[in-house]
Amino acid sequence: MSFANKRPGGRILPVRRLTPQVDPQKQFDKLSAAIGQIYNHNVSQLSYEELFRIGYGLVQSKNGSLAYDGVKGVLETHLSDCVHQDVLVHMDAVRSNPSAASNNALLSSVRHLWSEHVTAMLVIKDVLMYVDKVYVKNANLVPVYEMGMCVFRDKVLLAAQKRLITQVVKATLAQISCERRSAHVDRSVLRGVVDMLVELQGTGQTCTLYETTMQPQLLAESRSFYCDAAKTRLLDHSTAAYVRAAQADIDAEMDRARAYLVPSTGTLLRNVLLDELIDKHASDIINIPNTGLVQLLDHRDTAALQTLYNLYAPMHPTLLILQTNIHSHILELGQKFAVSLAPLSSNTTQNDEQEGLRDKDKPAQVLGMAAKTAMALRWVQDILDLYDAYDEIIRVSFSECQSMRQSIHDAFIEVINSNSRAPELLSLFMDDSLKNGLKRKGEQEIDHLLERSVLMFRFLQNKDAFEHYYKLHLAKRLLLGRSLSDDAEHSLVSKLKVECGSQFTLKLEGMFKDMQLSSDLANGFKESGAANADLDLSLSVLTPTYWPALAPPMSEEAKQEMQSVEPPPGILRTLVEEFTQYYNHHRSGRRLAWQYNMGNADIKLQFGTRTYELNVSTYQMFILSLFADIDDLSLTTTEIQQQTRIPIEVLTRQLQSLACAKYKILSKTPASRDVGPNDKFAFNNNFKSAQYRIRIPVVAAKASVETEKEKSESMAAIGLERQYVVEAAIVRIMKTRKQMVHEQLVTEVIKQLSARFLPTPKLIKESIGRLIDREYLQRSPDDPRLYNYLA
Repeated sequence: MSFANKRPGGRILPVRRLTPQVDPQKQFDKLSAAIGQIYNHNVSQLSYEELFRIGYGLVQSKNGSLAYDGVKGVLETHLSDCVHQDVLVHMDAVRSNPSAASNNALLSSVRHLWSEHVTAMLVIKDVLMYVDKVYVKNANLVPVYEMGMCVFRDKVLLAAQKRLITQVVKATLAQISCERRSAHVDRSVLRGVVDMLVELQGTGQTCTLYETTMQPQLLAESRSFYCDAAKTRLLDHSTAAYVRAAQADIDAEMDRARAYLVPSTGTLLRNVLLDELIDKHASDIINIPNTGLVQLLDHRDTAALQTLYNLYAPMHPTLLILQTNIHSHILELGQKFAVSLAPLSSNTTQNDEQEGLRDKDKPAQVLGMAAKTAMALRWVQDILDLYDAYDEIIRVSFSECQSMRQSIHDAFIEVINSNSRAPELLSLFMDDSLKNGLKRKGEQEIDHLLERSVLMFRFLQNKDAFEHYYKLHLAKRLLLGRSLSDDAEHSLVSKLKVECGSQFTLKLEGMFKDMQLSSDLANGFKESGAANADLDLSLSVLTPTYWPALAPPMSEEAKQEMQSVEPPPGILRTLVEEFTQYYNHHRSGRRLAWQYNMGNADIKLQFGTRTYELNVSTYQMFILSLFADIDDLSLTTTEIQQQTRIPIEVLTRQLQSLACAKYKILSKTPASRDVGPNDKFAFNNNFKSAQYRIRIPVVAAKASVETEKEKSESMAAIGLERQYVVEAAIVRIMKTRKQMVHEQLVTEVIKQLSARFLPTPKLIKESIGRLIDREYLQRSPDDPRLYNYLA
């Protein structure tokens, strides 16, 4: 065998196939015919493999443009014919006789044509996949599917002669308008048309046809429609009906957007409705005569208020209008409440010692004082009830909106502090609640009452004035045993401590401590055997710095006489002397000063054959003890005063309670209400009553609103206390800073003391002057506005 013809390194090549020459035009004609079949729903008769090979072959034979442009031409021809056959007839009908039915027919035909085209293009895209992958990519053309969409846009919707897009948008908007007027429309048709406009890009390739043609017109027509609706409703709707209708409109538009529009359109429509229905008429809506915001608040219509808030809240200007109107209404209600307090300013004299007089014998000013006290309590209760109502509105209707809560709080602060008596009235209300208001209340109710009282206290600016009155009322409750619940008393003081700190409640806690120590002293005195077994003694040993002056205003001479009062000779005086010895033995270095004006006693007296138990003041007990062992004894006012040493002005009131009131324990000669120095008093053996236990009214036992004179005295005491507090604050600040300008010092003092009261610049300036005189501060020689601290 010879290898002479073998070439080193050679390889065997495959046999070259000779494919027959195929006419590209004929191949495209097959493809064109297939597209017609696709539009006619005869896809089952076609071979996808064959059609794919045709596209493949055209691209491989450098005839990709024939495939791409040819398909485009086929689509243009087909769509033009379909428009003439199926759509234009409906468009002409709409133009000649516009109606909901003709609009629906036009939109249905367009939607059907679009649906058919999209379905066909999905098949054509798959058939021409190789054309897309190779030719379209290399030629930098749009894909076949997008090309088909552009053909539909240009030949169906934007054709110059037909301009179908204009009529389609008009018909769509007309259908939406019909639905707004409660007519039924085919939402599926509208959904299809909107989807078509959303999918088709505008000629600029930046926005969709929906964004450039339909959405602007939809927003404009919506604005016009709801502008007219707002004007109409303002004439015949109440505020509640108006906001319900507005909310229903917004809900309907949101539902419409979810059903067949675009989500972004829903947001834009909501803004249009809020602008036209709410923002442009915000003040008019809530001020509709007789049915406006005021009526909603007064009737506690939480549902309507919630709708109103939800509509006003998204826009800051409208929310501010709502807050301003609510704030103003609260101030108006506060002024109405204040009108009821006008009688408190009348100049009447407080005569609590005449509380026990029969109504027919009471002077007019006494009846007026009781009524004034009731008015004062009613004012606080009205404020608390009003706050409870608005607190519920905030929770239920305003979604706990902090800005709304703050606005309402500011209104209550203004209402409360516009009443100069607010600290006194709040303290009086707490006093009445702790003495009478806790009856038949559960633990939660008591806690709610205390919380609301402390809340009103929080709104007070002059908290030091409240402290002044609260100490007086607390002292009377503790000394007279009038408090219903020790737990409630301690709880309230604890809440005040949280609000203002331990310094504020230091004296209040000291008063409770004194009462506990007094109880321990009394028990120790009884256990020592020194106490008389026939007497149940209860003593209160008080620290003077904790307790306020409880005696009613009196002359200096009367105060000195008060210190000299002592029990008549007998068991009472012996008991007082024995306790004094016991106390001095166990509390060396301290001195007891007996104060009988706030004491009371339970004594048993026999009138003829009947025995009664009387609750009397300590002074009344001293007076009655003079008649204990002598029958038919008759004493004049002067003789009683000499034996008891009770100041004459106090003794007069005590004798009136015993002899001139409802329960005449003593008989008086002459029988008049006024007490003279020579009037005679004797034990009334003929006294009778259906009650076994009888309380003889105690002087100042019932807390009541202050008269103008008492108020001025209280304010003077509060003012004096404020001077000390301001001076202490100035020294405290200057000790830290060493040197400060006048304006800075004033600002810092106000900042530090605002929790207790708001000191005026005048008060601060006067305090600075006093401190300079006392050489705590010094003006700078170079700048009179600059102060230096002197160590």
